Amino acid sequence: MKTGSYKKIAEIIAAHKNIFIYHHIRPDGDCLGSQNGLGTAIKKNFPDKNVFFIGEPGEVLKFMNFYKTDETKIDSKYFKNSLAITVDTAELDRVCKNEWILEKKFTTIIKIDHHPTKNEDYTDYEWIDTSFVAASEMIGYFLMKNKWKIDAEIAKFVYLGIVTDSGRFLFSSTSPRTFDVSSHLLKTKFDFNSLNWNLSKQSEKEVAFTSYVLQNYKKQGKVIWFNVTKKIQEKFELTEEQWASVNILANIGDARIWIFFIEADDKIRVRLRSNGPKVNTIAQQYGGGGHAMASGINIFKKKEMDEIIQKSIDLIQEFEKNVSR
Repeated sequence: MKTGSYKKIAEIIAAHKNIFIYHHIRPDGDCLGSQNGLGTAIKKNFPDKNVFFIGEPGEVLKFMNFYKTDETKIDSKYFKNSLAITVDTAELDRVCKNEWILEKKFTTIIKIDHHPTKNEDYTDYEWIDTSFVAASEMIGYFLMKNKWKIDAEIAKFVYLGIVTDSGRFLFSSTSPRTFDVSSHLLKTKFDFNSLNWNLSKQSEKEVAFTSYVLQNYKKQGKVIWFNVTKKIQEKFELTEEQWASVNILANIGDARIWIFFIEADDKIRVRLRSNGPKVNTIAQQYGGGGHAMASGINIFKKKEMDEIIQKSIDLIQEFEKNVSR
């Protein structure tokens, strides 16, 4: 595996005829925005290349009209001179429909990501930079620096990923570069106003769920949490993406960390968010990971919920002690 850059990634793309772009399981705005933004840009800048969009886009952002390739109709001839690109995912087991990668069908594999990554040996090149607020910001920067042509369709995909993963430019990893890239995208005159309005829409069921969470969350010290049990999931009949909206609890009162515990069939998914303390240090203790202030874990024992809450309380105390020095 070699470390790449936006220049090297452009050279690798130019050298391959057939491009397969992968997003991660349980897709969100950033993985879909970076996949579709990069894939559409390749198609429009290199019309002779074949581009395949691998993985289901899900239900939440249907207004974006994402691309999706039917894998059953891909002929084996397209694996010749082929390039697989994974975006916005640090680990191979989180890559959606990763069987062909595991089977080593591709000529070359590269990863483009803004998450802290584990040392996995399945790629040939990696461009990883945790200073970017979103993988989509990396794609926008890539397009800008390599002087690729972009249009309104490409721009809307990339902007979606930036605006969702930055929390509408709220999160601390938002930088001057984030606004430079976004400004570059806005020059295409895509309808960002309509995109933002669609992102803000909620169904009546989502509003009812939000209300329920805000009336029933628990708080200890400066930690807020809510347990999305199977019973609650059935009551509100939401999709997985909808009832996993941990930022319903964002920045309530003096809270420093907010947590969703989401019951699944064989595990409990934990979503950790913070406005200061580095919650990825907790996630790493349970085999999880992510960003300093936005991380995820899978746990398998209910008692671990109490452990995570206590570790969060301890982390806040240590954080505030260091801030006051």
